[in-house]
Amino acid sequence: MKKWIKYLIEPNYVWMTLMQVMLPVYLILAIGANWYWWVISLVFYFLYLVIGNNITMHRYFAHRYFTVSRPVEWFMAWCSTMACLGSPLSFVNVHNVHHSHYETKLDPHGRARGWRSVLFWHHKHLTPCDMIFTRQLVKLIKPYKLLHDYYWFWVFAGASLFYFIGGWQALLFCWLIPASVCLWVVAFVLLLQHDDEGPSNTRNYMWFSFGETWHKNHHADPKLENHADPGGIDWTYQMTRLLKKNGS
Repeated sequence: MKKWIKYLIEPNYVWMTLMQVMLPVYLILAIGANWYWWVISLVFYFLYLVIGNNITMHRYFAHRYFTVSRPVEWFMAWCSTMACLGSPLSFVNVHNVHHSHYETKLDPHGRARGWRSVLFWHHKHLTPCDMIFTRQLVKLIKPYKLLHDYYWFWVFAGASLFYFIGGWQALLFCWLIPASVCLWVVAFVLLLQHDDEGPSNTRNYMWFSFGETWHKNHHADPKLENHADPGGIDWTYQMTRLLKKNGS
């Protein structure tokens, strides 16, 4: 496979950023749509952000705080894939580097890279030499290498299903708008979670991110499943309890 083709179909910031910056166009195309399409879009936004990013990519693939049944894992992986956040392999490696080098020039994202990091194009592009292999990352190679190698093929195949099932409005409200908004929210939260003193605990973005507000506690002890302060509520942790296997 030619190198440029391989780059275009594997997780990369070109497609991700294009998907993100096209949001105004998507919203213009949505003008005049029936109200129920916006309700449907909100449902898919929740699936992509909360299930796809907060629970699947971060809590499950990156840290494996809990276990789920195989069908539930497939559903979770689909949510994270359609959110255009990258494959489990690319996400977990970026997250490993972030934990190891947060708030330094090696940090792939966050305040150290400035406000321009709200566009994924300005996140640090990781090269093979930046790989930080962990036991969790190695476990993901066998089941998710095919998804990683042909990532954007699978994303666009999923998008095509929306179109064939419900036409252009289904494509717009079930994927384009919610996935683009999800990318914006993830980018802003990555920035806001780190103030000048490092990782922070803040509820300023609870209303649009549905959790993940106890980031200082998470960096202090990455093995901590419930990130909240005593007396506080980690909403993402509470939602994982609905998905995980009993006893996990």
